[in-house]
Amino acid sequence: MKRIFVGFVICFFLLNCTKKKEKIVEKNKPYIISYEDKKLENYYDSIKKSTNRAALPPRKSFYAESQLIIDKKGNFYFYQKEHIPILCDYGYEKDTIPHFLNLKPKDIIKIPQKDLNDFLAENILTKEKKRQILIIGSQSDTIKNAYFLKFLKSNMIQTYYIRITTQEEDTILKYKRNGDYYDSDSIKWNRTKIKFPTKK
Repeated sequence: MKRIFVGFVICFFLLNCTKKKEKIVEKNKPYIISYEDKKLENYYDSIKKSTNRAALPPRKSFYAESQLIIDKKGNFYFYQKEHIPILCDYGYEKDTIPHFLNLKPKDIIKIPQKDLNDFLAENILTKEKKRQILIIGSQSDTIKNAYFLKFLKSNMIQTYYIRITTQEEDTILKYKRNGDYYDSDSIKWNRTKIKFPTKK
């Protein structure tokens, strides 16, 4: 009888350990951009099929006023664009290719990982509500950075969009890290992946 009881207790502890491990894995589950995009696409497709009405997904954009970049090593960088108020959506075209921003390495600042939440709160949540939007660009499809995953779970910023980094962001990051002289005219841009302003 004692052996059966001891065996039961051991099994009980082993099952509890397994459950704790499962919770830890779930807690630190990586964010996979392509998977999440597909899941969202499937969700809107299912609405269309079940209701016979077109359900439009949220409008995607390459840029907002504030951008967070995550490089391949999990480092955080931040840059801002000038805020241009849009009064209406008249003439809005769904961009499939990002526009050339003429970024410079000095425009991008590195954020210490442990300060991510405080930095974003100070630089985004202090703006008026409709400007509290963050675009997140990652050089990797799978994001495993624990600080970033903690930020996502915090729901601190309500409006954000996660995408792969643009060609221009990748180029600027390379020059920023290497400390090399940057001249956008000397770069051999792949013009199928970036839209330059038309010259007058």
